[in-house]
Amino acid sequence: MAKFNIEVELDWLDDDMTLDEEIQQKVISGIQGRLTNKLEEKMEQQLSSVITEKVNSIANEFISKIMTDNIANIKIPYKTSSWGSNVEYMSLSEYMGKQFENAIAEKTLTKHGEKPSYRDDAKYSIVEYLTKDYIAKELNEKVADMIREAKTKAENSLISSLESNLQQQLHVDMLKRLNIPQLLQNLQNTIEHEGGSHG
Repeated sequence: MAKFNIEVELDWLDDDMTLDEEIQQKVISGIQGRLTNKLEEKMEQQLSSVITEKVNSIANEFISKIMTDNIANIKIPYKTSSWGSNVEYMSLSEYMGKQFENAIAEKTLTKHGEKPSYRDDAKYSIVEYLTKDYIAKELNEKVADMIREAKTKAENSLISSLESNLQQQLHVDMLKRLNIPQLLQNLQNTIEHEGGSHG
């Protein structure tokens, strides 16, 4: 059950309207006003969300296009010969590729990873030196793990085998020492002897 408190100023009550009609009109206009305000708020939120999403999308596309275009158009100057003064321009991606190829191919480090004093002392490129040590370390660790695992398995197998053999030997030895057939014979003799003396 709902309760309503409504204030109505009767001095602007129209002559052709009754009090009930005036109250009804005020209630309806109040409800309509609240509904209209809620709808406006909801529409504003939805519109704001859609506009923000569109603006972000357009801005991201714009920045991405500028970055792609600019990076693709960047040219790097480089000397074609270390002896000459001739300079050419190449794209950034080509330049990076060339530098990486040099890092892979050019021998610039000694076997200890230092800069060589003489050109003939250079044994490794940067990539070769880094991968050589890494691969050697990885292989050493893997081999050490395999040896540890094999040793553990061998020890466990040996201990298990010894335990099994010892148990078998102990059973046989115990059975021999107990001499079960003789024990049974003695027990039977004792029973018969005791039975005969009572009879």
